[in-house]
Amino acid sequence: MGVEFIIATGRGEASAIRIKKQLGIDAYIICNNGANIYDKDENMIFEKVISKEIAYELLKLLREEKVNYNCFLHDDFFRDEYDTTDYSQRIGFTEHILIDLKECSELNKIIIVDKEDVILSLSKKLRENFSHLVEITISDPTCVDIVPKECSKGKALEVIAKKLNIEFSNIIAFGDAENDLDMLKKVGHPVAMENAQSVVKKFIKNRAKKNTENGVAKYLENYFNL
Repeated sequence: MGVEFIIATGRGEASAIRIKKQLGIDAYIICNNGANIYDKDENMIFEKVISKEIAYELLKLLREEKVNYNCFLHDDFFRDEYDTTDYSQRIGFTEHILIDLKECSELNKIIIVDKEDVILSLSKKLRENFSHLVEITISDPTCVDIVPKECSKGKALEVIAKKLNIEFSNIIAFGDAENDLDMLKKVGHPVAMENAQSVVKKFIKNRAKKNTENGVAKYLENYFNL
């Protein structure tokens, strides 16, 4: 039996598929922190969404906090009317400007990008109010991700592992952020990147060099004696 590659990312499918094509590999793709899973032919085989009702309550809080947020459902992208950011470089999405928040659809993911202190404060408030309804993780010191409840890269990996009949003890996973932690804790051989967030390094002791130093490739070369 050969080696299976799986791409697990907080990004949407368009971005993940571009990366897959650049790598030139056949791989399953976990998108939006586990809200969507795509097979090797890029057919969606799993999806969970944030309901319109929960999305409305979340966006109401974000509007009250006066932060810019981006919402996604496949190739639909939603932003608030007060957000003056130029998103012209965001290719492949249909943009929707929200005036009445109740017009927002169900969602795969919401992200907020801001200063580190704002993200820390906001994520605390979001968790206090919504952790029973959605999953909230800091994917970067300046970015917080919100996805449907019970969605994570780890749970999505369970779906694929079952489909491929692969034991978790035989899986190697690499990660650098809080949204990778659930996945890293589940697999038999977890690896934290050298540039990983401290919350990841606290639990995961194996190390790969930074992503800018081809850390994953070098780790795999050493692991498999290539």
